[in-house]
Amino acid sequence: MERIESIFKYIAVFLMGVIIITVTLQIIAREIVYFPVSWTQEVAKYSFIWMSLIGAALGIRNLSHVSIDVAVSKLPVSFQKIVQYFIEASIILFMIILLVQSIRFSLSATGQTSPIMGLPMGTVYVALIVFSVLSIVFSFEKIVNVKKGIIHFEEHDK
Repeated sequence: MERIESIFKYIAVFLMGVIIITVTLQIIAREIVYFPVSWTQEVAKYSFIWMSLIGAALGIRNLSHVSIDVAVSKLPVSFQKIVQYFIEASIILFMIILLVQSIRFSLSATGQTSPIMGLPMGTVYVALIVFSVLSIVFSFEKIVNVKKGIIHFEEHDK
């Protein structure tokens, strides 16, 4: 799993670099050279979509999403685990629904191209499929880690 995470981290960093370069190029072209480069907006937009969804999936793996666990942390460890299983199962269920709909959406976009670069829109929409699959895999990993005791829960005084 670390290898998968590492690969997608590098992809996200690369996409961030693409965004920075294309937006900088767009600013220089518009404000200094007075010759707008139209494709930079599309590249930056689609790179941002991919980068955001990859980052969100990595956030699921690293437990870095915002969570409010004030009430849950007061529960006994056994109940905290049950709540964690429920959360992960909910994420998996939602991601399966998103995956099915993303596949349908991507297939319906067959033949559509982006307005400026002529890029197949399916390549943009596949980001949702990748996000869904990664999120499902990472949520299953967390369930296994809770089961194995790799993810620890703390007992709090009442």
